[in-house]
Amino acid sequence: MRNRWRRLTGRRMARPVTGGPTSLGPRTRIVFGWVAAAALIAVIAFVVGRPGKDAGTPDPSPTRAAAAPLPIAFGTALDSATGVAIHPTERFAAGDHFAYSVQLAAPIGRDAVEVEVLRVGQPPSVVQEPAAQEVSSKSRLIAFSVPANALIKAFGEGEFVMRIYGDPSDKPLAEGHFRLIGAGT
Repeated sequence: MRNRWRRLTGRRMARPVTGGPTSLGPRTRIVFGWVAAAALIAVIAFVVGRPGKDAGTPDPSPTRAAAAPLPIAFGTALDSATGVAIHPTERFAAGDHFAYSVQLAAPIGRDAVEVEVLRVGQPPSVVQEPAAQEVSSKSRLIAFSVPANALIKAFGEGEFVMRIYGDPSDKPLAEGHFRLIGAGT
């Protein structure tokens, strides 16, 4: 039987547990929470930032100057709707029409590009120093056409490399090979 005269309110129902996971005080939990949040932010910043920069791996978004030159598409005409070279060929004879185009990933951002032409050989010889070609700074297309006779007259017959530069002091934006042949060849 229970002692009725004894006081009931003086006793606790449970005793605090020491050494368990709830033994951290409120301040300690707040500090650990902030430390965990800072660590999580640092991990996210590293993942979103530039992973591999410390390991010496290449930059995931190379610049145009660091990338390989884009291919120049050669053809006998420019499409009236798209402006790209059509009827693909790299061989042009007297009487043909010479056309080329380059599709860029983004607008060039300038009003002219520089076009250089070299004759293939040992050593290669420059037949056209970098010369300005007007383009639309807002377009992603570089395109041009001219009668092949004009090129044969200016450069002669042979194999050539065309390079297109945004700035002649930079690496080429685009490069392509073509051949000019005379009427009897």
